[in-house]
Amino acid sequence: MHMKENLINFLYDKSYFINIYEEYIHVFNYIELISLSSKKIELKFTQFRLVIDGNNLFINKMCANELLIKGQITKVGFFYE
Repeated sequence: MHMKENLINFLYDKSYFINIYEEYIHVFNYIELISLSSKKIELKFTQFRLVIDGNNLFINKMCANELLIKGQITKVGFFYE
């Protein structure tokens, strides 16, 4: 069955994606984890940096170029270079 493969390709056919929820952020296809602390996480993408500020931040799941960040998120910023 190709239906499952077509759906996966459709959902992941992006250079990156960032899903922001109340207490976690799901990030796919980042380039580099620049900094990590319980108050700030910074990620590098091709054209910008993603900075997540908050309290008790931690990486709950880490796969190849994919992160699930949990904690009390207070601010998310995009910095273009």
